[in-house]
Amino acid sequence: MNQWRLIIDEPGDAAWNMAVDEAILRACERGDAPPTLRFYGWSPPAVSVGYFQDVAREVDVDYCRRKGWPVVRRLTGGRAVLHADELTYSVVAPTDHPLFPKDISGTYHVIARGLLAGLHHLGVKAEMVSCREKGAARDGVRSAACFSAPSWYELIVDGKKLAGSAQRRLANSFLQHGSLLLGLDIREQCGVLKNGESMERRLAEKMTAIGSVKGAPVTWHETVEALRKGFEEALGIVFEIGGLSVREEEDIYALEQSRYGSKEWNINNPQGKGFR
Repeated sequence: MNQWRLIIDEPGDAAWNMAVDEAILRACERGDAPPTLRFYGWSPPAVSVGYFQDVAREVDVDYCRRKGWPVVRRLTGGRAVLHADELTYSVVAPTDHPLFPKDISGTYHVIARGLLAGLHHLGVKAEMVSCREKGAARDGVRSAACFSAPSWYELIVDGKKLAGSAQRRLANSFLQHGSLLLGLDIREQCGVLKNGESMERRLAEKMTAIGSVKGAPVTWHETVEALRKGFEEALGIVFEIGGLSVREEEDIYALEQSRYGSKEWNINNPQGKGFR
């Protein structure tokens, strides 16, 4: 039986959200945690940036501060994204899990199958395309926005991207997390970026939200249930609702204090301060 732990967290703050994802990854790396699918949200809204991003150059930190939106640096790569009206997922599993190929693109493909099946349960007629099929990798215009960047396998509707994902791999485990937009405010997504107003038209052509596709609002809990079913069906997973272990809780507290609640980590260049 392919049994996984399912964690459903109500919206939390940025530092806590990122600390939880890393704590689960650490536990899986030690062999202390089962494969885990986690769903969560953000309260208050926040901006997450990729591990290698230059925040001072690419993110309008003053704008975020005026809005009351924290800026947090992910352990994963990729670019900046405003987390507001969305459902965020994370998958943590051993790198040698039989469900996943050994390569990064194969792992993206397996997870995308679960997401795609979940979207179909919501009545969203999305399709999955690779960067090569879409030609996205040949887009020479660079943007600091996550949803402007190609990933290995994209979920699209009418050529517009529905989800943005990023991955971090260790010796024995990997973390992939990503955003599925329920609603979309292009102006706010661009407002968090330096010179973001110049990107509004381009991002409007590249990204969309579940509510926009359906033509009606969709709730966070409705989306969670649809994605749970999608992962079960597409990947043959059996979920058991679970919580965090004592060791994971201890790691979360330590990571909030030393990393994700720290200006040095979130705003300054963290090179040399990665997973350890």
